[in-house]
Amino acid sequence: MSALVLDNGAYSAKIGYARDGVSIIPNCQFRSKTSRLKTFTANQLDEIKDPSGLFYILPFQKGYLVNWDVQRKVWDHLFGKEMFKVDFADTSIVITEPYFNFSSIQESMNEILFEEYQFQAALRINAGSLSAHRYFHENSSELCCIVVDSGFSFTHIVPYCRGRKMKDGICRSVRALTPTEFQVSVILPQNPICYPWEGGKLLSENPDFEEMVVTREDYEENGHFICEEKFDI
Repeated sequence: MSALVLDNGAYSAKIGYARDGVSIIPNCQFRSKTSRLKTFTANQLDEIKDPSGLFYILPFQKGYLVNWDVQRKVWDHLFGKEMFKVDFADTSIVITEPYFNFSSIQESMNEILFEEYQFQAALRINAGSLSAHRYFHENSSELCCIVVDSGFSFTHIVPYCRGRKMKDGICRSVRALTPTEFQVSVILPQNPICYPWEGGKLLSENPDFEEMVVTREDYEENGHFICEEKFDI
């Protein structure tokens, strides 16, 4: 069975089959300011010579997926014949969600993935967990670390910092809050945008992957309960 990894970000979707590479695609729709009948989805914007007359509509607000109409259209485009040509009868999906996600959003995602698209298995997981999985896969000797990926937000502690300055600022702030006997390690990957996706790819290749997912059969038999039991984040 093929595994499709989707880091479903608030501004961009990082998507690709585990056996292949990753694509970064706008997770939004674009509409014309003059003619609202004209709509462009995701990377269809590349076809537009002058995008100045467009405005965009995001499926996310304040970090949570709230506009399912837009998200469905983006997913239809990504999963369809123009992009990844997903064979749902032979595909599992690893998809990200925020920490402390609302149960109503989780239930809607379960229904759409299993009932509308009919993926054969799914794993919902936080992007930060995927980053940590990627890091510890490569650095098994580390006991504790903070991985700064594309979804990392530390602005309430370290405002206006980027790159190396952000890494140093986070390290100082965490060091001040951490008991001296704990080692603090802050990692800034070379490609933080795709780092969680790489973690998802590695996770899908894990020998225990089949034990982590919820299959369509499990979902049809047990409903949302089985998803919350396995995807408790």
